[in-house]
Amino acid sequence: MNLTSVKEAGGTLKTVAPADRPEHEKIGPVLPLTTPRPAARPLDGSKIRRSVVTLAPAGAELDDRQQVMAEQFRHLRTKIRALRKDLQMRTVLVTSSLPGEGKTTIAANLAGTLSRIEGMRVLLLDFDLRKPALHTVFGVDVPPRAVSPLKGEANWQQSIYRVNRRLDVLLTFTALAEPDLLLQSTRLEHILAEARSEYDIVVLDSAPLLAVADTQVLVPLVDCALFVVNANETPIGAAQEALGMLRDKVVGSIVNRVDRLKSEGYYLKSGYGYAYGSHRSEE
Repeated sequence: MNLTSVKEAGGTLKTVAPADRPEHEKIGPVLPLTTPRPAARPLDGSKIRRSVVTLAPAGAELDDRQQVMAEQFRHLRTKIRALRKDLQMRTVLVTSSLPGEGKTTIAANLAGTLSRIEGMRVLLLDFDLRKPALHTVFGVDVPPRAVSPLKGEANWQQSIYRVNRRLDVLLTFTALAEPDLLLQSTRLEHILAEARSEYDIVVLDSAPLLAVADTQVLVPLVDCALFVVNANETPIGAAQEALGMLRDKVVGSIVNRVDRLKSEGYYLKSGYGYAYGSHRSEE
């Protein structure tokens, strides 16, 4: 991985009956409805994939690749903290040009390392409408009759899982049959607005830009984007086309699966981050 650059919404309905209404039809002021937020479901940390090194338990033994990976995500965290302070950045889109470039693992590790900051509340959202994958990364089985929080069938907070005291994950489990209906509605804007009001930073894992048009709709709704490419694999033309879609929202590029990291003296292949990690694809 190489970073090359880098109120609560509450309405109050106040209805006063006109004086000329019959007595039995008059209604007084309607009190605001307050729905308590559902408690987040606890997530079993032992089932999180080993490629998410930033969430490794304290004292866990990491191999050389994982140690380098964790260190580089700490560097990325420093960059993100600076951006958040300078640009008032609250929502970060993690995307790529093509499938299989490791963006889901990058997003999970980014959220994990940000949650190490004391006082920082982080939300990781699975916004891949066609092929959601975060639940597999975190080892959560698809529940019976899974309801997508993005579809509007349920309050999105009901699909929150608690990873640790500073990190929550919104899992969507199943692909939407008609994602265009969601993209044409204002529900995405409402979810992001509410998430921004409840969390210090929101990380979104999205679909690849060139695979489907869904992510292009998200771009105007986020503060910035991190763009993931595969070293020696991502076609230059594909990367250029995708970067053109992100325009001025992209603040950094992450080069994934680098063969060699000179600064660390590691000669590793097919890893996540700079030059380390798992051989498995997380897309």
